[in-house]
Amino acid sequence: GFPDCVAVGSDTQWGCTGTLIGRNAVLTAGHCAQFATRVFFGNDVGKKGKVVGVKERFRHPQYHKSRHNDLMVLILEESVTAAPRPIADPDLIDNAPHGRVVGFGSTDVNGMFGYGIKRQVDVPIASPSCSGSIHGQDDHAAYGCDLGVEIVAGKPLLERDSCNGDSGGPFYVAEGGSWLLAGATSRATDSAVSNCGDGGVYVRVDKYVNWIKSIPGIQLH
Repeated sequence: GFPDCVAVGSDTQWGCTGTLIGRNAVLTAGHCAQFATRVFFGNDVGKKGKVVGVKERFRHPQYHKSRHNDLMVLILEESVTAAPRPIADPDLIDNAPHGRVVGFGSTDVNGMFGYGIKRQVDVPIASPSCSGSIHGQDDHAAYGCDLGVEIVAGKPLLERDSCNGDSGGPFYVAEGGSWLLAGATSRATDSAVSNCGDGGVYVRVDKYVNWIKSIPGIQLH
């Protein structure tokens, strides 16, 4: 049900996830640069699907060590027929109680098994913009998120979460019967005991629309 969600990989292996945001553009995580020479449209990288090469990579100019501005846009070698996913408005993200994570990532808490099959899970939003507080501690300190530009979703011991290999993939919020793109999977929270299952941090895409629109050659419509 989410053909805009793609696997992102190198010439020899798949390792991340991304979202089609334009006819020739995929949004993924900045820390996926080593896995970003091609993308896969389909549900299982071990089965039939469409592979499209990456023409150019644009990592956010203020990207820093997977923790800040963790975004990258991939310009594809050709335009595709799949429909790009619209980006959610700020008000929708601010007021959404939960979101849906979709990706090709691993399924065990250690992030070792299960990569390559597209899966989805719904998780509660703990902080839509890293601007609140929990147990007397602000969200930035509690979760390790960036104020105003990142979403925290999931919770400790929930055991429903994004995991290794979901990096860069979509975090959707619902509007009526549609899902709109709210975030891109970045990392586990600082409070997580396990890398998967205890909550994740997602870059808020709406905060980067001007940067996305400025990328040369991007076809958003």
